Amino acid sequence: MRIRTHAVWISLVVVLTKGPSASPAEAVAHDKKPIRQALPQVSTVQGALDIGGVSLKKGDARGSVMRQLSQLYELRRLRSAQGEEDSWLISAKAEPDDYIGVVSFDSGRVRRVARFRKWTQNDDSVELAQHLCELLEKLTTERGQMANIEARSTDSGSVSVRGVEMIFGDKRVSFNIVSRNSSDVAQKEVHLDEAIQ
Repeated sequence: MRIRTHAVWISLVVVLTKGPSASPAEAVAHDKKPIRQALPQVSTVQGALDIGGVSLKKGDARGSVMRQLSQLYELRRLRSAQGEEDSWLISAKAEPDDYIGVVSFDSGRVRRVARFRKWTQNDDSVELAQHLCELLEKLTTERGQMANIEARSTDSGSVSVRGVEMIFGDKRVSFNIVSRNSSDVAQKEVHLDEAIQ
């Protein structure tokens, strides 16, 4: 009787651990483990942005920021399409059309600050920026918004290249400034390329 009971339990355990029989193809499919994608590394470091000697960071008190900026710059209230009421364009006092940056507040604290590195209305520059925006919009729609960014600089004496490459999987957007320095001519070119690599 005791042997028969053990035999029943052993049979039950074997059936439960083995599970339903599977075809060889199904068994192979179940053996495959999903490939784990490396998680993107996103910086959480909070930094400051210097606007002409005034160091600003997210969360700074509005009163102190406005006081410091107004001593050095012309401040003009902006109204965005989203209805932001507390955004200010920062420009030089002597030349109000010389825009330096913008600061926005929410609940009495800095929400966003931007420093304009280059402000131009040059037709070629505007066209180049439009092409860059269109290309990045296309790639983020195709491949998602996460990209690796590589900055590089090379110099062979006669040709130097300074560039930034944004890598979306196998597609790349590269933005390069090429300087050619030969004995008879010196010229600079800007290249915006899309490539698969």
